Formats: sequence, C-alpha cells, structure tokens
Amino acid sequence: MLINADLHIHSRYSGATSDRMTISALSFEAPRKGITVMATGDCLNSNWLKEIKTCAVIDDGTFEMNNTRFILSTEVEDASRVHHLLYFPSLSAVETYKEAIKTKSKNLETDGRPNVNMNGVELAGFAKDVDALIGPAHAFTPWTALYAYRPSLESCYGDLTSYISFVELGLSADTDYADTIK
Repeated sequence: MLINADLHIHSRYSGATSDRMTISALSFEAPRKGITVMATGDCLNSNWLKEIKTCAVIDDGTFEMNNTRFILSTEVEDASRVHHLLYFPSLSAVETYKEAIKTKSKNLETDGRPNVNMNGVELAGFAKDVDALIGPAHAFTPWTALYAYRPSLESCYGDLTSYISFVELGLSADTDYADTIK
C-alpha cells in the first residue's frame, strides 16, 4: 500500500503561517495534492487542539475530515534552539506531555511551535513516558536544527538516543550526504 503523507506542518498559531491554515482547509487541499495522511502540527496549542477535535475520531490517535486522515503532532524548540518533532498516540498523551512541560515554556499557549526550556534528553524522556515518537526536525537547517548545534544524535539525546524514532532531514537536505552519517 502506498501512502502519501505530509508529516510536518504548522497551524495558523505558529509564526509565519497563513491565518487560513485550518483543519478544514487542510482536509480539502490535501487530496488535491494526493495526500491522504497529514500530521496535525502544533497539537500542544489549546486553540488548535480544539479545532483538531472537530474531526471525526477514527481511533484514539487518528482523526479524519473529508477523507483526510490526521495524526497528532507538534514541533518544539529546546533550550539550545534545536527543533524536535513529536507524534502522539492519543489525546491523553498530548495532555500528559503538555502538563509535563508547561512550567518550562512561556509561550506554550501562544505559539504553535513553543520554546521549551529543556534539553533533548528531557524532551525525549517525557515523550517516552507517553509513548510518543520523537526525533530532530529538519536536522541540517543551519539555525534551528540538531546538526547546527550538536555533533551527533547522542550529544543531544544522551542515554535516550536509542529511543529516537527518526531523523527528519528537511526539504533542503542532501539525502546522499545524510546516508553517510553513522
């Protein structure tokens, strides 16, 4: 089975995004581009989460609107400016994770992509606690990525490196170069 997916998006609650970025708009536009599965992005933001909840619930962690399937996701920036993507198995996992980090973020409710005053080990630990998938976002971007600030996955995630589920390379990444990194 072939699944066309977009697993890294942002809502209108993140900076530099259109105010027309709604769940409804995404659900109508995705099929026009051949996309059947989308990440929600920004699911830690209460306003966006309310909108996500307007979709039909397929199971505990997936939602659907207009035949577009959505999975719960977010991106957070850690204390070192490294961006991390998270994919959650359920709404309760989102709420538990949010509760765990809320005292470490001044913009959790105001920015879809919150800054969290924690390191990668701490963020991964809380992700593991709720069975969320976590990995670095756009790993080669020079300003907000793992390899902009760290020489390796292990230097970011420490003893939780084996828990890291993926590395998102980003649109401008050289995949052949990425394949040479051990």
